[in-house]
Amino acid sequence: MLFRSATFLVLALAFPFSFLAADVAADSKDASFYNQSGSDKYVRGDLDGAISDYDHAIQLNPRMAKAFYNRALAKYDKGNLAEAIADYDQAIKINPDYEDAYVNRGLAKDDANDLDGAIADDNAALKLDPKDPYAYNNRGWAKYRKGDSDAAIADYNRAIALDPSLSQPYNDRGVAERDKGQTAEALADYAHAIQLDPGDDQAYYNRAVARNDGDDASGAIADYGEAIKIDPKYADAYIGRAETEAGESEWDNAIADYNSAIELKDKDATVYNERGLAWYHEGNSNKAMADYNTALQLDPNNNLVLTNRGNLKKDLGDLGGALADYNQALTLDDKYGNTYNNRGIVKEMQGDLAGAWADYTKAIELDPKNAEAYGNLSSVCNDKGDWDGAIQNANRALNLAHDFAQASNNRGVAEYQKHNLTAALADFDHALQIDPDDEHAYNNRGLAEQALGDVEAAIDDFDFAMQIDPQFSQAQHNRGLAKLHQGNFLGALEDLY
Repeated sequence: MLFRSATFLVLALAFPFSFLAADVAADSKDASFYNQSGSDKYVRGDLDGAISDYDHAIQLNPRMAKAFYNRALAKYDKGNLAEAIADYDQAIKINPDYEDAYVNRGLAKDDANDLDGAIADDNAALKLDPKDPYAYNNRGWAKYRKGDSDAAIADYNRAIALDPSLSQPYNDRGVAERDKGQTAEALADYAHAIQLDPGDDQAYYNRAVARNDGDDASGAIADYGEAIKIDPKYADAYIGRAETEAGESEWDNAIADYNSAIELKDKDATVYNERGLAWYHEGNSNKAMADYNTALQLDPNNNLVLTNRGNLKKDLGDLGGALADYNQALTLDDKYGNTYNNRGIVKEMQGDLAGAWADYTKAIELDPKNAEAYGNLSSVCNDKGDWDGAIQNANRALNLAHDFAQASNNRGVAEYQKHNLTAALADFDHALQIDPDDEHAYNNRGLAEQALGDVEAAIDDFDFAMQIDPQFSQAQHNRGLAKLHQGNFLGALEDLY
């Protein structure tokens, strides 16, 4: 079993702002000039130039709260959170009633993961202005991040009541509603946010995630596409769309989107891992292996990548390499049941039935609903000749996953060995209905048909098995015996010798 991981990112609210004149000392004319010049450069996107001008303004007038505030905005936009917070501190120290400074310092503290500090600043802002929708919305976001979705929604409701034209509170409320399992409400809020601001790429992204929750893959893909149209460098939107496409087995489209994401985030091990999974499903082992190796160079302790690379090595016949990867993955995280299950498969292939049994059992202990592990236990029971144990574990697997071809095939083998030929035939039929390309099930059904006296049907099934795998020597041998039973001595000799 392969794994794919994913991320869900929503940004907090950004604030409009204005640059106001301030009463300053005798040299205020020069300070105001630099402050205004900095503001003009900020609007043009010249953050470094803006900061330089604000520096001059502050040198000329160290009591100019607005210059500290504006410089904090520029530093925040550059990602210098600690410096931005320090400047907001100075602005508030000079002017304790500077409501906008409290609001934006709260935003910076939120980004710095000081959620209690963010809430305290929003509370201070609301004490100064009880009708500030931005403060309510930001406080809601901080409460959401602290895990209190109900309190967050209450604050978003206040923000919307104060200013229904703002799109962000609808978007953020949708995030909290989705976490509460209220998908329909979340979708409605995202739609409202998009209606208010058709250029809101976050709302499109979030609606795509919610649509995936509702199994609306085509709608999710369309929304990720809209987010990408708005922001062609929205890496997470490419990743989200790729994951959705992979879920629909649209491997070529998924790989194209992962390529775009890697161009934007070439140091992200997770994206290489996910593209590796797509290459794996495309049947391109070399490219899958290359992506897994790159992912592990970026993150040597990623147990998911190690597990996926182990799966690929297993499929390529490198059992020792697969075992080494599984062992390392379990050293990093011994609570990952699927890695135990996959390691058990390798041990079973190596003939270590006791080790395989222990790993399958551990996988079930970690996840009692792991149908694959129960199916694999039934396989070990068959290897040991424990036909009743094989049937019992196959039943458990099929109760959890009715369309589990391997478990049905395993149960059929045990029924065959117990001479319950009709039951065995029904199990092999069921396995082939689920997976018409299972050469082992065709071979096994052929054996059951021959035992029931239907030699012609048996030969047909041995033929099917060999068409799927021309090197399937067991099916060829069985076909030879069936031909011998039929009196076709020449055909039997060709198959047997």
